[in-house]
Amino acid sequence: MSINGVPAGRVPADGLEALYHDCRICPRNCGVDRLEGERGVCGESAGVRVAWAGLHLGEEPPLTGGSGSGTIFFSGCTLKCGSCQNSQISHEAMGRGMSRAELSGMMVRLQERGAANVNLVTASHFAPSVIASVTAARTQGLSIPVVWNSSGYETKATLKLLRDTVDVYLPDCKTLDG
Repeated sequence: MSINGVPAGRVPADGLEALYHDCRICPRNCGVDRLEGERGVCGESAGVRVAWAGLHLGEEPPLTGGSGSGTIFFSGCTLKCGSCQNSQISHEAMGRGMSRAELSGMMVRLQERGAANVNLVTASHFAPSVIASVTAARTQGLSIPVVWNSSGYETKATLKLLRDTVDVYLPDCKTLDG
């Protein structure tokens, strides 16, 4: 399996950025060059955008612990459901851009605030940046589990890329009709 001709699996962090060129990160396979600022079906270029981050007590109880899940809501979405509960974030470009270093720092700060985990909500279209950011955060002391909280709309190749980054997968069941 590969994404944009790059074998899935253990892609070095410096090779992850190339996955945004001729983007095939999600099953939409839109093929835009997100590195050049083009926006995919997800509505995003290669620059990570985050709509909100903080301790979230409204997640599944096993994830929240005593002080909450360290939730990061990413802007944009690959699925584009008409009845989305987070449509301002996923459809209306809510959020602010941030560097990978800012994202990794955010993860460490959530842990310092007592988060039970780092809960990445709708991050599929930013998988290359998330992998690099989690790797950097771990070198800065991140030791809590990483949760992949997604629509469940990923390619097998992207999931394979995530295997050394994600500890818990929390896909939403959107439909049981193919």
